[in-house]
Amino acid sequence: MTGLNIFGKEVFDTLFIDWQIMAAVAIISVILFLVGMYIQLDKWGRGIPEGATKPIGAWGALKLIVGGIFVKGIGHAFEVLVLDVLFQRRTYRRRKVEWLMHILIFWGWIGLLILTIVAAAAEFAGPFLFNQDYTYFVGVWQFLKLPNNIFGLMLVAGILIAIGRRLLSKSKDVQARNADVDWILIIGLLIVVATGFYSQYLRADVFQTPRDIISAYPAGFFDNFTVMFHEVFTLLFCVAYLPFSKYFHMIAAPLTILVNHGGE
Repeated sequence: MTGLNIFGKEVFDTLFIDWQIMAAVAIISVILFLVGMYIQLDKWGRGIPEGATKPIGAWGALKLIVGGIFVKGIGHAFEVLVLDVLFQRRTYRRRKVEWLMHILIFWGWIGLLILTIVAAAAEFAGPFLFNQDYTYFVGVWQFLKLPNNIFGLMLVAGILIAIGRRLLSKSKDVQARNADVDWILIIGLLIVVATGFYSQYLRADVFQTPRDIISAYPAGFFDNFTVMFHEVFTLLFCVAYLPFSKYFHMIAAPLTILVNHGGE
């Protein structure tokens, strides 16, 4: 088994599972994500804005959102993005524990997504930009191990706080706000993180295999079921499922805050 050859350059030659499986699942996940986003935009576009005579549709809703975000200028939009979206200023002022839960889940998820994008970029940057072999990607991957672990633990901590608040809190206010918790999403995220750490344990302690070219992996490691399940499930669950779950508000809420110009 080798990687994918593109214009004489080889990529995906250090994956833990067959690149064809990874590519197929990634493409399916992105398509489903885009379809889900279009469906959500279409729902928002069914209304008739002031001055219009008919529903504006999905693309009209997108234009309205973008226009609303920047109506007060780029500087103000950036301020709202940083303070009210990335650091959730309004929630911090009102409910500190809920703020901590949201920050841990939000930044845990976003951090893992960003690091995944960085690793994917390094996969192509090595051979195409720096004329290096697989060792370039391996070096980047090793560098990202610690922040990956940190963001993974943040996500776990946030999920545990969410579960604890839902199950243990006697406050009617807390129970009312948590009544629509999507248990499918919470359990799914726990599966993603748990299988991720377990896959890392298999690599480091069971097979004692560093990231290397596929031909150097020991028998039974490449396309290992647990590792494959983690990679495939993560793509389908964290990308494809997001627009269809209750936690689409991870996207909808920031957009609403930006359009309404923040918490001030």
